[in-house]
Amino acid sequence: MTDTITYPAVLSRSEMDENILYNVTFPDLSSANTYGMNIRDARSNAETLLSLLLNDLKHFPESSSLIDLQKHYPNSIVSLITVKRQH
Repeated sequence: MTDTITYPAVLSRSEMDENILYNVTFPDLSSANTYGMNIRDARSNAETLLSLLLNDLKHFPESSSLIDLQKHYPNSIVSLITVKRQH
């Protein structure tokens, strides 16, 4: 059986030396952080991370409201990340 699970992610642009990075956090999942050199890579890495994290969980935390996250992170991109989970 396969479930589709969606969590909001916060993508924040930062500069490191001469490189631009997009840091990704999942506010509803502690210690869930990744990054990418562009938005596409950051989202792809976020999907991989979310899939790995959710495979280890039996109970999923409730996801935050997109509106609340957009208010809390006004200078970031708030995006939904969806993965499929086999069980």
